[in-house]
Amino acid sequence: MRLKLILILLGLLLLALGAGAFITWELNRPIADSGKVEFLVSSGESVQEIGKKLQDAGVMNSLFFVSYVRFKNLTSQIQAGKYVIPLTLTPIQVVELLQHGTFDVRLTFLDGWRKEEYLRYALANLAVDDEAFSAQFLVETKNLEGYLFPDTYMVPIDIDVQNLVALLNRTFENKYSENIEPLQPKSGLTKEQIVILASLLERESVGGAEELETIAGILIKRLKSGWYLGVDATVQYALGYQEETRLWWKKTILAVDLQIDSPYNTYTRLGLPPAPIANPGLETLLAVVNYHRTTPYWYYLHCKDGQIRYAKNSEEHNSNRACLE
Repeated sequence: MRLKLILILLGLLLLALGAGAFITWELNRPIADSGKVEFLVSSGESVQEIGKKLQDAGVMNSLFFVSYVRFKNLTSQIQAGKYVIPLTLTPIQVVELLQHGTFDVRLTFLDGWRKEEYLRYALANLAVDDEAFSAQFLVETKNLEGYLFPDTYMVPIDIDVQNLVALLNRTFENKYSENIEPLQPKSGLTKEQIVILASLLERESVGGAEELETIAGILIKRLKSGWYLGVDATVQYALGYQEETRLWWKKTILAVDLQIDSPYNTYTRLGLPPAPIANPGLETLLAVVNYHRTTPYWYYLHCKDGQIRYAKNSEEHNSNRACLE
């Protein structure tokens, strides 16, 4: 009898622990991968009423909301008002938002993104009016492609465009002055050239200092020799948004694409494109100023398996193309 009681109690304990673990997991995982909900908390609404509205809006389970708010003694902390709730938040973050109207979120902008990708990511994770934020962001960043540093930032969830853009650009300028400016004289390149080349390199390489510096050496060698740079990424940039894939970089470049009439097309226009095509990270900026000055290569390509192959002439390059099949 005693053993049976012990087993029952043990079972109940395990059940409670399992339920607790499940609830903790539910409260700490993002509601969805994307999307937003406009949500109104009216003055005088009870926690149960707010919970039901949250559940009806697809934000979170009403029971979870009510239980968590009561357990944390937050009933009196929920503030009336109109909210924009990004569905990338966790339920716990939603409760925090409803208490304060704002809190800090972590934004991670990736190396090689163009400004439109920055915008799409920001909209998915910030509690802002998408239309107004988008319009102002594109105005504020009109001449800042390449100068918005990719990094992880903690920002208020309702940060305005001016402050976000200023943060991204200020971080770039600080990183550049600390790490790149001291090395710039020996490179023989201007700041503008360095940033443009780094943006090309960011899209043309899979990374690693050796590969980055070698490709940088090839591109600069072509540039100084009056060659067309022939960088696929510049064509992708010129082609812009691809409706069928919902991406800003076309996956497969066709022969007809190489003839696009654009100042960014380095297959038909000599020299560098007029501006950066993406926002480079520190490793890529460093690779440009530390480029291989005596590289024997003129060509490079990435094989189907991701390996890079270099060539000293067009014959070698054409031979290397076999690895693309």
